[in-house]
Amino acid sequence: MPETQPLQNLLNQRADLWRGRRRPTGQVAPSGRAELDAWLPDGGWPHGGLIELLPEHFGSGELDLLLPLLAEQTRHGWPVLLIAPPLVPCPQRLHRAGIALDRLVIVRDPNQALWAAEQALKSGVCGSVVTWHPRGRVDARPIRRLQLAAREGSAPAFVCYHPGQDPPPSLSALRLGVRPGPVLNLLRGAGPKRTLHLGRGNVIALGRGRRPPRPSA
Repeated sequence: MPETQPLQNLLNQRADLWRGRRRPTGQVAPSGRAELDAWLPDGGWPHGGLIELLPEHFGSGELDLLLPLLAEQTRHGWPVLLIAPPLVPCPQRLHRAGIALDRLVIVRDPNQALWAAEQALKSGVCGSVVTWHPRGRVDARPIRRLQLAAREGSAPAFVCYHPGQDPPPSLSALRLGVRPGPVLNLLRGAGPKRTLHLGRGNVIALGRGRRPPRPSA
């Protein structure tokens, strides 16, 4: 029995061992928001896995969700890729979020989006890769190749689907629904809570005060 406790301490230090009670957790990147890290199943954005975002509408907060991570990576010199975003990212907004614009690469052609993301992940030199899926039906084969490329590399890989698109059954590390707020729904992944409202801290309660006097004629 004396050897049991040191062995248990050693096992507790290994997050990559599966002991039959819960799935193993790998290396993660902090999201930049303590509330979000506490809610995500592994305590951050997983490295080497595919993270799927399903926004209710484009502009629901899916890009803002990732800005702290992208900013941190560019500050450390890692390039980050935005591939086929449906809206042109505002450089002033990205700069205010802390992103080093000289480390930001934007790929505009949606027809090559998934191929470009796969090659970027295989290169092993990117901090994060964020891809917007082309319009139309979702083919499971390129998504599977994207998963394998993410597993071979170490960068967090995000794919954002168009509203109404039906992603294929996959081995993605996470699948999150995004509604305005933003409100996040955990669609794939084990977590204690299924929903997180990140926007509550930004809401300002307006009390009923006196109306300003009308200007005199």
